Amino acid sequence: MPQGIQFTGAYEVSTLPALIPGNWYIGFACKQCRQHFAILNEPTGTGALELSGRATFSATCPNCEASGEYSASELVQFQTAQGGPMSTA
Repeated sequence: MPQGIQFTGAYEVSTLPALIPGNWYIGFACKQCRQHFAILNEPTGTGALELSGRATFSATCPNCEASGEYSASELVQFQTAQGGPMSTA
């Protein structure tokens, strides 16, 4: 039986600050730079989770700092090949 998450409502989300190589995440492809960014750990660790719902998400891309509105249909699951963006303090 497939596992899934259904999102409803409106959310202001933060991106995950550091990604672990080889781990699976749920996030978005930035509408400006098209790079993926994560908002949640993918709980199955396989990328086979069914994502659905009528939610909206407000997020800021950690790669190019563009703010955007995303729908649940734009959620993507991805596995990282390397760590996340480095902090510039």
